[in-house]
Amino acid sequence: MKIQLQNIITNRKIKINEKIPQNKIKLGENAKLVSPITINGFMEYAGKEEVYFEGTLKAKVILTCVKCLSEFEQEFEIPFSESYIPEKFASGNSGRENRELEELDVYTYNGIFIDTEEIARQIIIENLPPYPLCPVCRAKTE
Repeated sequence: MKIQLQNIITNRKIKINEKIPQNKIKLGENAKLVSPITINGFMEYAGKEEVYFEGTLKAKVILTCVKCLSEFEQEFEIPFSESYIPEKFASGNSGRENRELEELDVYTYNGIFIDTEEIARQIIIENLPPYPLCPVCRAKTE
């Protein structure tokens, strides 16, 4: 879903309750969504075109075990709180200090919309285990 920035500015705070179909988001070769993503939270206007997004994301993903190569499902319930600023602020064109995005600790948006599908994709990818282990292999290593 694309949320209009003007809607967030006008209302100051909007509630987000969204289900994103699993076929809308691609996670790459090593992970695949098997159920819709659920996002519950709120977006709040923080001033100067900055938007604060806080909530919880739920998803079920198929991963491949790095030891036995079998596929297994893993459920995620991820609390998040993120800030979003226009790309122009990150590039230094607006008089703000020009810094790398990693230093800013925020995400950017381009245009008049904030895309919750892209936000969901980023949150899931950031929380995928780098070396996924199925329950059987995980039990053997403990």
